[in-house]
Amino acid sequence: MRGGRWSGTRAACAALALAIALGACGGRGSRKRVKLPPPINPRAGWTQVGMASWYGHPYHGRITSNGERYDMNTMTAAHKRLPFDSVLRVRNLSNGRTTQVRINDRGPFVGKRIIDLSRAAAADIGMIPDGTARVKLTLIRRAGKKGGKARLARSAPQPPAAAKQPANGRSGRYDIQIGSFARIENARKVARNAESNGHRASVRRSTAGGVERFRVIVAGGSYNQAAARLGRLREQGFEGFLARRGGG
Repeated sequence: MRGGRWSGTRAACAALALAIALGACGGRGSRKRVKLPPPINPRAGWTQVGMASWYGHPYHGRITSNGERYDMNTMTAAHKRLPFDSVLRVRNLSNGRTTQVRINDRGPFVGKRIIDLSRAAAADIGMIPDGTARVKLTLIRRAGKKGGKARLARSAPQPPAAAKQPANGRSGRYDIQIGSFARIENARKVARNAESNGHRASVRRSTAGGVERFRVIVAGGSYNQAAARLGRLREQGFEGFLARRGGG
């Protein structure tokens, strides 16, 4: 009985700690009997401001709402209303940092949060330590035509249509980030895969919000050149987004 009492107390404490952790770092909640608000499909440029959260373990590897397996090391997110494969720019309003994500899941289901970021995306904008952040979402690309299913669902975030034409703010040199990992071995594996597909890739160490990451960067060039290479990477099954050199 003494051992059982201690085990029960320890189990209760563990359950409480888990509940706190999930509430702080993710907005998954329970999907059972959750009624989603009406879907929307706004034009590029649509914005939304509110609280973001992020999710990693234990959801890593589980099936998302669009049928993919969730990979917390790719730039994806969950939203309750936007179509799958919509691409958003997410700006952390507390520090100005931005990232791009593709919607492949539904949520968050906790409080009034508006988006649930993958762990990699959350690290990119420095919100890992706090678990949540006030953000501004901007729709960069609307979802593609219906019928693409699995192939479209695995596509990476694409640059806006303006990438094909010279435009203000598009000068300079750009590369493509195709991964962000906690373990350098995983980053090197993706880099070797990219090189075997004809790209020049490197692994770069960075720290975001006190969390060490190893980013896989593919050399691009001008904005148009990098956008074209991103398209080829997408066709080869990589996830990625454009990153201006020296832009952090």
